[in-house]
Amino acid sequence: MKKNKLNAVVLLIAGVIMAKGQVGIGTSSPDPSANLHVAPRNSSNQNKGTLLGTMTTQNRNSIAQPATGLMIYNTTDNCLQINNGTPASPKWECLSEQPEAFGSMNFGRYKPFYWGMTSGTIPASQSGVPPYSPTNTRLYGAYTANGNFASNDIFRVDVARINGDSYAPILYNISGEAININYNTVTYGNPTFRTNVLLNDKQGSLVDGNFTTYFVEAQNIYVTLNYPDKWTQRKFLIGFNVFKEDYSSTISSGGNGSGKINQSMISYIFEFK
Repeated sequence: MKKNKLNAVVLLIAGVIMAKGQVGIGTSSPDPSANLHVAPRNSSNQNKGTLLGTMTTQNRNSIAQPATGLMIYNTTDNCLQINNGTPASPKWECLSEQPEAFGSMNFGRYKPFYWGMTSGTIPASQSGVPPYSPTNTRLYGAYTANGNFASNDIFRVDVARINGDSYAPILYNISGEAININYNTVTYGNPTFRTNVLLNDKQGSLVDGNFTTYFVEAQNIYVTLNYPDKWTQRKFLIGFNVFKEDYSSTISSGGNGSGKINQSMISYIFEFK
């Protein structure tokens, strides 16, 4: 029994070398600048990677007091994320392949995108906005085979169908708590300035000037947070842009013109640093 325990201990530490307070995995000479050095090859001389904790956004948000600099792989957003906030006010950000001088961007792409795709419509009023649910078939986002819409740790954008030939971009709060925001936009000559907008968790707001948007319009809104205090310095530019992935015809105002199956929407959430 003692011999078996000894063998187990030897196997456990065989690939781990400690020198001068440093830890080397697969190497007997960890780099002097590193506390932990993981070699790219194992004992069989096979190239291997290093796997961080993989989890969904919901799993990540359940981490209590995540340390500043904590890293995980987010399987919801399909990116390596780091907490650039504090344990009390975490700010999870994806690590991009490109340097970002003044902000971070999350994208969504949805195709095809045209009128009549959802199971029903919503009224052209703030009171008619349904709570966010990934399975609400009045929202385009429920039809995941067509793609997705941009989201981050606070916001998700989605789209609903309005009676007639227009759609409604919606800004949803998915933070898990109530927020208070200001935003402004200009769409089709209709300026909108909304201040002190209270959004409970899963509650959304129509962002268009007159609550309806034609398919030839683009929506770009500037959003600032007033509450809670931990997020008051965060500022966002959020956009919905429809385009056609061919040159055979132009997009019709009502979205149901020729070649509508080649119409796409790119949505984004850009957070200023």
